[in-house]
Amino acid sequence: MTTQIKLKSAMTSVDIAVTIKELKSLENCVVRSVLMPTRDVIVLELGCGNDVKHLVAESGRRIHLVKTIFTSESVRTVKPFRRVLEGSKVIEISQLDFERVVLIRFRKGQRLYSMYVELLPRGVIALVDEDKKIVAINRKLSARDRVVSIGRDYVPPPRLYSIIELNPQELSKLTEGFDGTVAQLLVRTLGLPPEIINEVLSEEERSLRLHQVDISKLSAAVDKVRRFVEGVLENPRPCAILVSDAFVGFYPFIPSRLPDNAKVVEFASMNELLEEYFKRLDEAALREAELVRVRSFEASVERTLKEAEENLTRMLEQLSKIEKAVELLERNYYEVETTWSCCRRVVKEKGWTSVSECGSVSGDPERGVVRLQLPGGVLEVLLYKDLSQQYAELKREYEHLKEKVVKARETIGELRKKLEEVVDRRRRLESLKVRPRRTAWFSRFLWIETSGGFLAVGGKDASQNELLVRKYLGPKDVFMHADIHGASVFVILTKGREVPEEDLKQVACLAASYSKAWKAGLSSVDVFWVWGEQVGLAAPSGEYLPRGSFMVYGQKNYIRSVKLMLSIGIVYLDDSYDLIVGPPELVESRSVVSVTVVPGETGVDKAAKEIRDYFVQKCPDVKGLTARDIVKLLPGKIRIVSRK
Repeated sequence: MTTQIKLKSAMTSVDIAVTIKELKSLENCVVRSVLMPTRDVIVLELGCGNDVKHLVAESGRRIHLVKTIFTSESVRTVKPFRRVLEGSKVIEISQLDFERVVLIRFRKGQRLYSMYVELLPRGVIALVDEDKKIVAINRKLSARDRVVSIGRDYVPPPRLYSIIELNPQELSKLTEGFDGTVAQLLVRTLGLPPEIINEVLSEEERSLRLHQVDISKLSAAVDKVRRFVEGVLENPRPCAILVSDAFVGFYPFIPSRLPDNAKVVEFASMNELLEEYFKRLDEAALREAELVRVRSFEASVERTLKEAEENLTRMLEQLSKIEKAVELLERNYYEVETTWSCCRRVVKEKGWTSVSECGSVSGDPERGVVRLQLPGGVLEVLLYKDLSQQYAELKREYEHLKEKVVKARETIGELRKKLEEVVDRRRRLESLKVRPRRTAWFSRFLWIETSGGFLAVGGKDASQNELLVRKYLGPKDVFMHADIHGASVFVILTKGREVPEEDLKQVACLAASYSKAWKAGLSSVDVFWVWGEQVGLAAPSGEYLPRGSFMVYGQKNYIRSVKLMLSIGIVYLDDSYDLIVGPPELVESRSVVSVTVVPGETGVDKAAKEIRDYFVQKCPDVKGLTARDIVKLLPGKIRIVSRK
């Protein structure tokens, strides 16, 4: 077949219905944090038992789970969403009337909230309270049929008829005054995706105009489409369509009518399909946005280089002209001086028309210049300025211009080098695959995977310390803490295995560094560890235990004089990346790029920006990395001691 596939960039109502069935598993999950990388994208980090999941919703395009995110940066629009949603529980996820609108209901304390994610063109993300008042939106909308803004009642988009519930009377009513084809009726009035119409109906059936079809035949066609949709909802087969290895479409069914050069790739779930598909589209969008900037800069450098080269050409021409004038004047100085003196006298006595009496000379009274024909060329001199002064000025101008030529050539050399670098960067970007960052249940904590394969997780604050002990610390896991008041708890999840001494020391490096010892400027501190069964959350009778504090019973095992030194690095994981932190030897062995830090005087914000810029310079495919991601890993003020 030669049918062309138009790039699909948004979910249809059928895609949404299939995806919502999978997203039902998120009901009863708790919203831990909210991100908004752009005004149209919201990411909910959800705690689901011992698992953490990330739900991304983009107005006008998509909603699905993700295992990676391109950036943790958020726009200011996120604040009201965070204020309401963080700490709330998801109680329902549904599709609004088989429309391209997803409804997510939350409970926070005794209050209920609803978030409407509109996946149709010009759709919005609106968070409303129990009274249907909008409390947060990603953007204002003013349309002919509704206005969406904070404080107003939420009004959903105009409702279309659902093919699942459509009855013959409604179908007959829809045909009244509709002068179009069968396909146009199904798409415009029922909101059915063209790919389903093309799959179910023949070209002849699709192209029939309504006045050519009686209601019974139209009903039969609609029933055929309805049965197909119901079959897809009952037994979906998610797949992506590739042309020349590029993703161009995604469906919840295997299409039978495709171009000869199209390839079908099946996925286990709609969410997996959507993540991979939109990740590819987002990679391309990020790469293209960066390419636009680089190409603009390349064009700017080219313009500057061209101007510099043209300026150099003019300077060289001027330099050659002055050099020739100096040479003529020096070689013929006596003759020039005699002729120049003669001309001054003749002009004074007889006027400019008589300068030829002084030899091979012509005059330019407007400029006050006489031209002397000399062996080797023509020399112009000013009649009313001392000749020796003119010679001195020519020499100074010559030397000055020579210096400018040298500097111009240096500038051109630098510009050519810069242009080569930009062209190389542009070429690398054109073939670059932008990596998203991995998300895992432990991503919100401090963490390390030791050389022996043990996962150790640490708290960033008192509440996380308490959460780790309460929820994740088992009796045979290792509890580790710096021997100083005010430090992160680290839990080594042993899974019943014995932890080697080397692995304990690697985790101790983090336990020591993420303590008040770092901010105190110490170079080392002792660290102790005990088994999980030795740790209690309850204070002895009659005593008070502050939040984030614990009772440790029995003998402690000490690791003495643990050096305060950390390495932060970028590690590649298949087609994604992550930030890792730990002792230098471990991080450097796993990272593509890393920095090593010790306590110092550079503030965390300045240091984080410097480290982020270095990482992105070395690894352009992690463009979504932010300085804030680095800040979360810095124990305090630092000094960078090495870069790898």
